[in-house]
Amino acid sequence: MKRFSFHTNYRERSKSPETRIKLIPLTGTQSRSEILKKIEISSQFNMRYRGLFEYYGDDLIAYKMENPTDFFRNEFLRTFSSYLTDYLEDNMPTSWHKCRKSFVELLLFIHLPNALKISKESNSLQYFIYELKKFSIWLDQRQKTSWTKTLAPYEETFHELQLCEELLNRLYLQMYPKFFESDWDYQEDLSRVSQRLEECKEVEDNFFQIINIDGNTVYLSNLHTNKQFQVNNFPIDEQFLGLILHGSIGRLEGQATWSLLLTAGIYPKRAKRYLTFREK
Repeated sequence: MKRFSFHTNYRERSKSPETRIKLIPLTGTQSRSEILKKIEISSQFNMRYRGLFEYYGDDLIAYKMENPTDFFRNEFLRTFSSYLTDYLEDNMPTSWHKCRKSFVELLLFIHLPNALKISKESNSLQYFIYELKKFSIWLDQRQKTSWTKTLAPYEETFHELQLCEELLNRLYLQMYPKFFESDWDYQEDLSRVSQRLEECKEVEDNFFQIINIDGNTVYLSNLHTNKQFQVNNFPIDEQFLGLILHGSIGRLEGQATWSLLLTAGIYPKRAKRYLTFREK
């Protein structure tokens, strides 16, 4: 069976072993104390130190300090700062004013689905979107940007992202039905999933778009080859049509239909142009 790696970054990361080191010039005791204070505050939402060198660092810290103990604001900042410092790395725009369409779309279409957590409430994206809109208004007032206007065309995507979270939770619980129970045996479930993988004559690991739903049968299309698959025991409804599933499907010998084996992520329709595939 072929082995594949999945890449949801729109660019190739540099393979150079070089490490960049930046020094913060200290002009006195006050400068040192200010930097240490920023480090202490930003660590509360896991912002990497590199954010202290960039224009966005002070804004994220200031936004937090307006409501420092709010859980959902901190979760928003944790996810957003991860996008800025980890995902974009050295490809960060040089100012808020230079954040183009791709900046917003990579955040919404790729990074957010990758940052999703499994929860009983399935509402983390609802709160992230709420905080993102509040932050946009705040940033427009503080930096004279036009973020509120930039986000306006993505209302449909916001709705789809919440569907992505709902479907991811549903499929994850189908794979691990006792996930939220105190006696959940992770190793037992993992062994069961591994055994199913071994029993399959064929396994496809890829990104698949949901193109049709007929009862408990779902028709998936491989995003890169357009090959179609009929997957049984996939209990979802029409609202999820068009979403993109990242995972593994398998087929037992002698069977014409496939089964969903693993779910790694769910993406909105418009993520398609940013998803890339590379065979090892």
